[in-house]
Amino acid sequence: MMQLIIFAVSAIFLFCGHILGWFVCRDLFALNYKASIISGLIFLFLFLSIVISSYLIHKKDNVIVRSYYILAGVWTGILVNFILISLAAYLFNFLFPAIFINKLLLPGIVLFTSLILSVLGVFKAFFAKVKYYKVKIKDLPEYWWNKEIVQISDIHLGPVYRKNFLQKTIKKINKLEPELVCITGDLFDGMESGFSWLNNPFSQLKTKQGIYYSFGNHDFYLGFNRVKKLLSKTPLTILDNKMKEVLGLQIIGINYSFNKDFDLNRAILEQVGYDPKKASLLLYHEPRNIDLAIKAGIDLQLSGHTHRGQLFPFNYLAKIAYKGYDAGFFNKGNFNLIINSGLGTWGPPMRTSGRGEISLIKLMPLK
Repeated sequence: MMQLIIFAVSAIFLFCGHILGWFVCRDLFALNYKASIISGLIFLFLFLSIVISSYLIHKKDNVIVRSYYILAGVWTGILVNFILISLAAYLFNFLFPAIFINKLLLPGIVLFTSLILSVLGVFKAFFAKVKYYKVKIKDLPEYWWNKEIVQISDIHLGPVYRKNFLQKTIKKINKLEPELVCITGDLFDGMESGFSWLNNPFSQLKTKQGIYYSFGNHDFYLGFNRVKKLLSKTPLTILDNKMKEVLGLQIIGINYSFNKDFDLNRAILEQVGYDPKKASLLLYHEPRNIDLAIKAGIDLQLSGHTHRGQLFPFNYLAKIAYKGYDAGFFNKGNFNLIINSGLGTWGPPMRTSGRGEISLIKLMPLK
């Protein structure tokens, strides 16, 4: 049901975006009546391609459908960039009209800039960077002093991000030689696909203290039992609302909750053996209920979900929606929060508000 609601809202939003894109295109290129009709039909076809490919990708997993889906996603990103660059160009033209005396200069600049921005966006979506953090934790067991752990989030394995992407990511992580690895949800994109290869790359992920995973919302779209079955032959430890203590460090995984009244504080305290006086690490996909995590005595919370907006200017909307907790490091007293910008993407395989991220976190004692 939730998927249908998201699909419907997205379709309405995209339809409005294509109408706006058509108006901008018609005005920018000063199209005549016949050209306006043709361009309108092209925009309608492109909109329907997004809807149709999104439907087909939930039903079939083959090269043709995946390619159709990816191309439709790339077009969505190009459309966003085209509209934004066009509006910026209109404003610039209004302020400095003498610059664009040549009528072809303005549309030429808009097209060129939109395409360059989109190409860079695709590059940023597939080539993640390592971001470094230092976190001081009270009562940190001596074993963990100055140890480094890795967090990845929102990989979105499925029609776009597949075996090769995961293998490259794991090679990058192995070079960092982390003590342990945390995956904070949305490992899967939520669409049916062949995942027979899944164990191969994960078995190559080298850590001393294991790999820990908690569920994100897209993982639930694929299905709780389906995900557990897919991961049953991998070395991942699934923290399904569970806690595991590793050499004095309490690692808690809380599933994403669609319930707005979800009590994170209670969920943490109900973990068997949880002690707020001991060092704790919380894997919680969405950066919300921050005050409840603080109340429960969590030392470090690792989250994702926001993608840092993924496309400009949605990063500003993410900042507003999550009250400033959109991406990066935050500290409140003894509580620390790291929000990973995500590895994969949702919808357009494109990033214009930052690159994909692998978080390397150095744990330090608070003295």
